[in-house]
Amino acid sequence: MSKSAPPITIPRRPQILCVMRMPPNPNGHGGSQRAWHLLHALMAHGDVHFVLVYRDQDQDCTDTPLSHLEPLVASVTRINIAEWQPAKRKHFGVVPGGVWDVFTMGSQDAPRFSSEQLQRLARQLPLQHADVIFAGRLCVAVMLQALIDRHLLWSPLRIVDFDDIMSKFAIRKMRSEGTRQTLYRRVLTLIDALILSRCEAQIADRWHGVSVCTDADVDTLRSAGERRSVVKVPNIVARRRLEPRIQDGRFRILFTGNLGFAPNIEGLRLFIEQAWPVVVDAVPQAELAVVGLNPGAPVVQLAKRPNMTLDANVPSLEPYYRKCDVVIAPILFGSGTRIKILEAMAYGRPVVSTTVGAEGMGLQHGKHLLLADTMDDFARALIAIANVPELAARLTESAHQHQQAHYTETAFNRAVTTLIDDGRRKALPLAA
Repeated sequence: MSKSAPPITIPRRPQILCVMRMPPNPNGHGGSQRAWHLLHALMAHGDVHFVLVYRDQDQDCTDTPLSHLEPLVASVTRINIAEWQPAKRKHFGVVPGGVWDVFTMGSQDAPRFSSEQLQRLARQLPLQHADVIFAGRLCVAVMLQALIDRHLLWSPLRIVDFDDIMSKFAIRKMRSEGTRQTLYRRVLTLIDALILSRCEAQIADRWHGVSVCTDADVDTLRSAGERRSVVKVPNIVARRRLEPRIQDGRFRILFTGNLGFAPNIEGLRLFIEQAWPVVVDAVPQAELAVVGLNPGAPVVQLAKRPNMTLDANVPSLEPYYRKCDVVIAPILFGSGTRIKILEAMAYGRPVVSTTVGAEGMGLQHGKHLLLADTMDDFARALIAIANVPELAARLTESAHQHQQAHYTETAFNRAVTTLIDDGRRKALPLAA
């Protein structure tokens, strides 16, 4: 009697709980673009259950549809966390978003919630037991760790993408704004930075894999503890190179970004107030296009000057890159790497940036871009590009080659695989 063939078993794909702070959007701001690439990279490692956590005031989270994700992932969930927002009224004479929030919630970027709120959050998650937990940003990892500590969530492998080191961002913001910030606000910013630094250390010690987007941030986290598996996952863009712009006698300057983000608002303000008059005086045909998400009243007011345009929440930035002669990044504080610079390099447009704006990408002044750390130098750099077409062409070519060599989807996916593999090797000794 012949033996029957053994049943065919199909290996079960790992179930990945991916919780993010940013809505994945290939045409969104930098954080949303990174979220998009992370989500796609994770899909190669298992079935992804995607969760977006947000607050009422997070306009990009409420306005961005997620229906385009449904064919790609196992499930899509939105969770509005009611407690995760600044106080809406004064308490004991203290202004909203101030010391009251520090005592009740900790930091906006490392929040602390009540047991009741955590239980509500856990009930809304599509999985309470996952093969892999992936947290997009520190704030999400802090939330999920609180659930894990209360036995409301479990996984043998926990991976977090910090993207930026938020404590560094807070300190740079405080130093950049200097005396324009009240002593009260400076003290609050310092307290926030200390809270963030402590939470970054705790999560990096307790989670199995951590990623950031620059070598400097990798070194910072690795130097703080030998147990940490820290991997650089670079910011990238997937853009096709555009043909050179047809000259029409105008000199078009482009500023793009999240126009509700403090470094963008402050950098744009300084450029318009200090550098722009010098540029227009030397290059009367100069025009400035400001394009981005969710501009507030200060940006709207800034862009009302002659030879300026403001376009908000556009479906694609490509037409604006196509029409521009140069892209600017007058960023004076922040962390991580600027998507706007990577986009300009990929599209084939020259860049003028501050050193902070261009950090973390291995770019050289005079080879890949022009660096200018004062608004006078910024104006001079733009005037040089306007008057010397050969300079713009040379910068564009070198920058595009650099972007193609280091900031592509292939490099990104390879880094995510390394992050997960390294995390698995750390999982057993750190699974507490």
